[in-house]
Amino acid sequence: MIPVTDHDKFVINAIFNPNYPLDFDGVSQADTSVSSQFEKQVIELKQLEAEGVRLAEHNYLTEAIECFTRAIEINSQQPSPYNNRAQTFQLQNRTKEANVDLNTAIELASSDNSHQKVLCLALTQRGILNRFLGKNEASLEDFQRAAELGSPFAKQQVLLTNPYAAACNEMLAKIFKQASGAQKHISFKFSPS
Repeated sequence: MIPVTDHDKFVINAIFNPNYPLDFDGVSQADTSVSSQFEKQVIELKQLEAEGVRLAEHNYLTEAIECFTRAIEINSQQPSPYNNRAQTFQLQNRTKEANVDLNTAIELASSDNSHQKVLCLALTQRGILNRFLGKNEASLEDFQRAAELGSPFAKQQVLLTNPYAAACNEMLAKIFKQASGAQKHISFKFSPS
């Protein structure tokens, strides 16, 4: 493991304690041990999440959920493990648990601008879940919020719910289908010069 330099500590302090003075020389030994403990916690949390994702990708869903749960136990204020666990719950068709975790992830991510990517993913995922559960209005609201955060999938879902856009998409699909069918019947004859 690479040792943490004073500059690294300064940057971490500036990020996580923006209201504190940036005079790093005045930090006591007790403060650095707390900072070191926090850094270890962040590393462990990231490792557990990565392991959980790896396990889920290999269809070890119960073990993946255990990893995400341990990550939540380390820091219950991080939205990412809730979002990942929700996705794994959905793979097990455990929609109630998935919905609870998505609501928690969205609530936590909404309160902190540094978690906008997780917020976007959780809103998109909850939009899909709400649609599956027949909650079309709630689904559209989630997709609209996720679209505002930049999700191309959510933008597409919002467009598809617009009746005018849906009609346009249907007409374009027919036109392209007819055009591709017409091209098959066109033959070119070249005459010798």
